[in-house]
Amino acid sequence: MTFRLICTAIVALLATPALATQALAEVPAAPSGRTAIRVVASPLEVRFTGALSEQLVKKYAMPPLQVESMLAAPAVKAFCAGYGVNTPDVVAIPRQMARREYNQCIENGVVDIVELRVGFDALVLVARKGDPVFNMTPRAMYFALAAEVPTGVEFTRNAVKRWRDLSPRLPDQEIHVLGSENGTAINAFFKEFFMEGGCRGLYQFKVFYNAADRVKSCTTVREDGVFTGIKAPIAVNFKPAMEKAPPGSIAVVPFTVYDANKNWLDLLPVDGVVPTEATIRSDDYLAVSPVRYYVKRKHMEPSLGGDGVVKGLYKFVEELMSEEAIGPNGYLDAMSLVVDDPPDRKRDRESAMRLYPFRR
Repeated sequence: MTFRLICTAIVALLATPALATQALAEVPAAPSGRTAIRVVASPLEVRFTGALSEQLVKKYAMPPLQVESMLAAPAVKAFCAGYGVNTPDVVAIPRQMARREYNQCIENGVVDIVELRVGFDALVLVARKGDPVFNMTPRAMYFALAAEVPTGVEFTRNAVKRWRDLSPRLPDQEIHVLGSENGTAINAFFKEFFMEGGCRGLYQFKVFYNAADRVKSCTTVREDGVFTGIKAPIAVNFKPAMEKAPPGSIAVVPFTVYDANKNWLDLLPVDGVVPTEATIRSDDYLAVSPVRYYVKRKHMEPSLGGDGVVKGLYKFVEELMSEEAIGPNGYLDAMSLVVDDPPDRKRDRESAMRLYPFRR
């Protein structure tokens, strides 16, 4: 799966002692003095981070984590701005860092990043119990929601009103879809998987658009009331928005949100596959997003190879990667994080711990 590929450029740099020494030597020493670990996190990851904070306080008498909720892109930007007491120690996002974000970190001297794979969330389609449940495809979602769609050899304003107009296999009901508002990581993933995925291969785009304009055209959603954006945090605002929606509405939400409301929701299959923990973990369900934490190793205590910006980062990593957190029946698993298989968890834990060679 594309989303499971780990960016290795910075890890490779650290794995080469001479290069690591040269790169880190160019970064000025950071002052010490902060007592609490600072985390910037996407809205859904705030929940996981809060549970982690409670465990760190209880087990190690650490100060509660300072957690700030941000959308993924601004969170990574804040994390990559530099290092020292005035910058975050950790960023938590529902995806991997993009190459351009890694490059921005490197440009700002942040070359000491540890990537922690903790599990998976997925983007799922839900309907209220009693409403029709039907198979959805990215192609159908694109033709339902795109502002303009190809008609013959040209593009016209999308005027489709009912699902049945798209295919006789779909229900005869009005199209109304709820999803995360623009500017959120969830909305970006929705547009990438459903909208771009739905227009991929249509010959009109190859004829009339270059690559950049093709993405914009594919992902521009109509604004005539067919799509309703839910304000962040979606975990809080989803239920009231769905309760106000017209009968037959479907919603695009993270699996964690479905799991918290499954007593009154049904899941829709996508490309014939119903999202479950098993199908998400096995790659059979494709709309999957990795949950990742990134930690600045240089912020650790000097005895652990850092500059003493804040205490407790090793315990943060150790606790986050523990079976009590991300194992089956762990406290993050109980919050609907889809945990990895045992061999993958072991590999990820060992990989994270190997990046702390100075541990005493």
